[in-house]
Amino acid sequence: MSTHVTLSTGSQALLSPRVVRSTVLPVIQQQVSVLEPTLVRICGYHLGFIDEHGDPSSGGDGKLTRASLMMAVADGVGLRPEDVQSQAAAVELLHNATLLHDDIADADELRRGRPAAWKVFGVSLAIHAGNALQALGLRIVVDDSGPGHKEIASSFAEALGLVHAGQARELTLRPGPGASIAAYEQIVKEKASALLEFSLATPAMRAGKPENVLAALRDAGRHLGIALQISNDVEDIWGDPAVTGKPIRGDIKRRNLTFPVLAAWSADNPASDQLSRLWHADSITAAHLQALADLIDEAGGRDSAQRLSRRHLDSAVEHLGRAGLSPTATAELTTLFNRIVNRAA
Repeated sequence: MSTHVTLSTGSQALLSPRVVRSTVLPVIQQQVSVLEPTLVRICGYHLGFIDEHGDPSSGGDGKLTRASLMMAVADGVGLRPEDVQSQAAAVELLHNATLLHDDIADADELRRGRPAAWKVFGVSLAIHAGNALQALGLRIVVDDSGPGHKEIASSFAEALGLVHAGQARELTLRPGPGASIAAYEQIVKEKASALLEFSLATPAMRAGKPENVLAALRDAGRHLGIALQISNDVEDIWGDPAVTGKPIRGDIKRRNLTFPVLAAWSADNPASDQLSRLWHADSITAAHLQALADLIDEAGGRDSAQRLSRRHLDSAVEHLGRAGLSPTATAELTTLFNRIVNRAA
């Protein structure tokens, strides 16, 4: 099935959310429409196209971060939006598949300010919907015959495998000798960075750029993913539910070993000792959640997380500068990197 939609978009507008949506969403909707009807409904709901009753909806389709990154790089290497339109849709399909599965694994009941798909349609059907989105993404890149298509398809498959590896590592990370910051960063490189690396490198593969350019863009994606995940960890504990679309402190409630927790534990101070004792309490009440958040902060977990996120963001921008993109695209991507990590503007 063709995924091409003809555009007439100037490069100066590439980071406009309207332009990205008008470029990518028609391809995603076209792909989802061929699924089995029940899966069409679940995927359409999760993607924000319809509500739980099947009526048209809007505003819940997410930020399309990975598509925005891909199109900005495409501009920087001299490509048109339609040259990476299908790949941008594919990476967003895969990203949304991971969100469907993450909500189930974490028992998160809200996604983008409304009930998660598994709460509306049940766990089993939501799992199959996530699998279907992955299949659609794979079909897009496999069916593509444009320049660099084999390398792009291989890179997509590798990213998919890394995402699942990272998710598996995260689910098995528990307190003990293996619960280190190094182990955390390995998880994040797989779970969060893999799709960002794909998003940044794909336009360069399509344009036939040399390996040093691909390496710089992948390095930028790796550091951006780590910065983003650490920022999300901070946001989960101290963020605004109106911004995140879900209640705060879900990670603490599930005893997930996020970076602020690991940093606080390794601080070796009185607050760290209290944190360790309370963390292993038999049950976690609302009062416990607040106390844990305060202890993580007091032990230095929030400050350490914010500093490390900033360092990785700076590294991402530094590697981006080595990619040799156009000055305009480099400036736009630098702004986008900061916006992604800091949720600015």
